Amino acid sequence: MLSIILQKLKNENFYWTIGFYVLVLAASTHFLFILLFVFLDISELIILNILSVIIYLYCIFGLALKAIDTKDDSLIGWLAYFELIGHALIATYYIGLESGFQYYMYTLAAIPFFVWTYKPIIRLIRLLGIIFFAILIEYIGNNHSPLIVLNSIDITFLYYMNLTFTFMIVSGISYFHTVNANIYQKLLLNQSTKDPLTNLFNRRYVDDVFENKTASPSSKKDTFGLLLIDIDSFKKINDTYGHKCGDKVLIELSKVLNNNLRDTTIISRWGGEEFLVILDNTNKVELQYVAERLRLAVENAIMVEDKNIKITITLGGALPIHKDETFDSVIIRADKALYRGKETGKNQINIE
Repeated sequence: MLSIILQKLKNENFYWTIGFYVLVLAASTHFLFILLFVFLDISELIILNILSVIIYLYCIFGLALKAIDTKDDSLIGWLAYFELIGHALIATYYIGLESGFQYYMYTLAAIPFFVWTYKPIIRLIRLLGIIFFAILIEYIGNNHSPLIVLNSIDITFLYYMNLTFTFMIVSGISYFHTVNANIYQKLLLNQSTKDPLTNLFNRRYVDDVFENKTASPSSKKDTFGLLLIDIDSFKKINDTYGHKCGDKVLIELSKVLNNNLRDTTIISRWGGEEFLVILDNTNKVELQYVAERLRLAVENAIMVEDKNIKITITLGGALPIHKDETFDSVIIRADKALYRGKETGKNQINIE
């Protein structure tokens, strides 16, 4: 069962992974509490922590798999919620506020803001519940004498141990949530700027890059050249071999472009079977040279599924005429150069 859960977690986002390991941490912590209260010879709290361990083991082995599959962790959430509150109430009732067991309940105050699956009303209910039970526990602790009186050394040890563990738990949850949220944010950013088929940059990314470049005063000193690339007779490939084969042609072309250009070169799927290459600090001679290298590489390299499919590309290129020419203007001229190349025979280069 555990191996199945761990395998499923590999295919899930970080929220479910953190949730699972929090359950494991909670079960382990209460197991250590069992040993602690065996040492202190407090049978009531031994039983309490055995029940807590059972609850978390049920969450791990009885509910976790279903929660991952259905994306509904509400039952696990409520069980953990009431376990923490119940444990804090009972521990305080037996050995008093001086033990510090009430602090674990306060960790619940942060959870509603970390959990994605909660509806706003559930967040509010849980937060109000924590406030209510926190006040109740403080009232019990201040107006009720502990049933079990520990010596000053033991009660001081429990207090600082629980205070330390509480800070470690809150800090740990916050740290892992922040780290993984940043990873997930970067993944979303990558998905929003990359073409899902070829993994090249998409049009949105290119537009954003040049919007930032033109907004910078220093960017006007930079020279750049554009190559618009179009696969010749791509519709015929789709019609003859199917769209899956057409997709593989696009993927193979993206590999050829990556293998024949510098890492700093921006390569974008511009739309359909069109690709855009942006070279920084270049001139017309170098742009012509790069374009010819790409044309020959595609002509000699691409083969899909052992089919003898002849792939060629036509390239249109342009450079800014003056330092204040806009990116869109250069694109329009590169597109016109590409169109002229298509009209005069394909598999060729036309640089303005």
